[in-house]
Amino acid sequence: MKKMVLCISFFVAFLVLFGSLDSFASKASAETHTYDGKSPYYNNCADSAVTKKNVKINLNGASANLELKFSTTCKTAWAKITLSRPAKSDGEATALVVRNTDNKQYSCASPGGNGVINKGQTTCYTPMVYDLDPRKAQAVGYWPYTAGETGWY
Repeated sequence: MKKMVLCISFFVAFLVLFGSLDSFASKASAETHTYDGKSPYYNNCADSAVTKKNVKINLNGASANLELKFSTTCKTAWAKITLSRPAKSDGEATALVVRNTDNKQYSCASPGGNGVINKGQTTCYTPMVYDLDPRKAQAVGYWPYTAGETGWY
């Protein structure tokens, strides 16, 4: 009986804090926008691209520039990573874009991206996420044995 009362008490406290289960679920649900998952070249979004955040990732005397790109026309964000030297192996590096409101994520390998960085290549980009306020996006880059991330924009 004590366990039942305790469970009910926690449930009531939850409802007092969050209002209802429906309102909590709606805040955590995934968003769907027209530009989500599309290439930055879709509708010429890349034509108005600016770099909002960037970070340098260093590895054994080489470096990678990780950028969070933003289209001022489409209000979208995507990640781009550029190595200072050609990749030595397939799948050597990739990037990820993440949206804060629903944790939607796309990598260079996702449809709409141009694929991971393979041997001889130096760059890749992810598909876009819609990024109009209050949404924010972040770029994450992976290179063997190291990673980096930009701030949120």
